Amino acid sequence: MHSVEMRDITLGYGRGVEARPVLKRISLNLLPGKFTVISGPSGSGKTSLISVLGGMIAPDSGDVIVDGINVTRLSEGQRSTFRREKIGYIFQSFRLMAALSAEENIVLSLELRKADRRQERCRAALEIVGLAEKGRLKPHQMSHGEKQRVAVARAIAHAPAIVLADEPTASLDAVNGMQVTNLLSEISCDPHRTVAIVTHDPRVIPLAQRVITLEDGRIVGDSP
Repeated sequence: MHSVEMRDITLGYGRGVEARPVLKRISLNLLPGKFTVISGPSGSGKTSLISVLGGMIAPDSGDVIVDGINVTRLSEGQRSTFRREKIGYIFQSFRLMAALSAEENIVLSLELRKADRRQERCRAALEIVGLAEKGRLKPHQMSHGEKQRVAVARAIAHAPAIVLADEPTASLDAVNGMQVTNLLSEISCDPHRTVAIVTHDPRVIPLAQRVITLEDGRIVGDSP
């Protein structure tokens, strides 16, 4: 069972009179097998929080501990390896390569991670997101909802310990938004995977098993 802990995390942007605190002494544990939603108004620090959690930004102070490893103490190269091996990230804007098919987008991600059984992993991931028959399509041939499901497949194909999503439903209509939300909820049931998504979409909250609420860089709510 993978454990993820943030201890007394602080983060700010800018210097001197331009300095702006973004995260203020954040401490929390994230548990595998639960669909965790990080919510709060725009500017509350949600994206910064998962960026620190995923090793993309180093905090000014505090620690991120994943399976006993202090990620914040790793070198930049070691953090890059950590991200490749441990993290699956889903962006609001899909970030699929337009010239590549769904399958090719996923296989390329696996190649960059030096994963084995790439075709097998790709097919399995597309099966999970319900797009097994559309792997040869390119992004322009897909709906927004299908593109986001390909992005989910790409994020989970290498079997990461942690899946993070930043506003994954923001560009989707109600039907596609619920499909992607249900998919992420199902993926979070894996007892060996920690899933956390950032959103201000009220449609997502009813499916969450835990809701962490941020305001002004602080945790103001943590509810099942």
